[in-house]
Amino acid sequence: MKIGIDVGGSHIGIGLLNDENKIVKKIEKDVTYEKETSESVIDYLEKNIDELGKENKIELIGIATPGNIKENVITNLVNLGLNELDLNHIINKYTGIPIKIKNDSKAAGLAENEYGALREYKDSVFLCLGTGIGSAVFLNNKLLIANKNTGFELGHMIINKGGIKCNCGKDGCFETYCSIKRFKEKIKDILEIDNCLSEELLKIIEKEINNDKVKEAINEYIENMIVGLSNIIDMFEPEAICLGGSFVFFKDIFYNKLISEMNKRRYVFNKDTIPKIVLATLKNDAGIIGAIL
Repeated sequence: MKIGIDVGGSHIGIGLLNDENKIVKKIEKDVTYEKETSESVIDYLEKNIDELGKENKIELIGIATPGNIKENVITNLVNLGLNELDLNHIINKYTGIPIKIKNDSKAAGLAENEYGALREYKDSVFLCLGTGIGSAVFLNNKLLIANKNTGFELGHMIINKGGIKCNCGKDGCFETYCSIKRFKEKIKDILEIDNCLSEELLKIIEKEINNDKVKEAINEYIENMIVGLSNIIDMFEPEAICLGGSFVFFKDIFYNKLISEMNKRRYVFNKDTIPKIVLATLKNDAGIIGAIL
């Protein structure tokens, strides 16, 4: 048996997986990192690793986390407010079980490529739209990883020179316009809503769908998304682009309109290279499964 852990920007998922990499038991928790410390997150992980390992021999623990992974040390966790975390050493010292750590979006992409929406394609791009925008690029079914860092951080591609300040320190990054977190913040400001769960916010948006300011925010999101997607298409010419993360829960607001606008206008260099735009199918399980691949 294996344990897969997905430490996301607002959610932690821990799963027990069998030899076929299917989740047989899962523990989940929503988190707000302004209220959490790295110590409290580690305590939570260790407690639940113990729980899942009580009646099972664990061969491997896979951890999917935001940031850049260098020699199993996590760096540049900009959306979690941490510069560096040696989670491998901490968890291995506690459990004595081999640890595998990878970027959360790369892990989710691997899972979608192996078992989910991208399994039929050789050349593809996975985008995890949530707290930020993570990404994974596959050419001939191989995940591309740069030598120096994990690389292929498409969320930090500039789509607006001199635009909104990103947590990474640059201005105008793709994720500052198209992460679901930014969209939710904008809608909350427009409708003067305090904090609420995504499901509640979705219902509110559906009720306010004819509100001019809400329609403008949705249209602006789609326009910015098309700019980002068109750049990705021209760079990699994928057969498919998979949209995952929290975007899947907002599909009824965005997806059909996005596809319609993509088909209506020419945004790419070669018109015959427009890929399939598909939705992730594994949802919150993708990071858990991908962590052990």
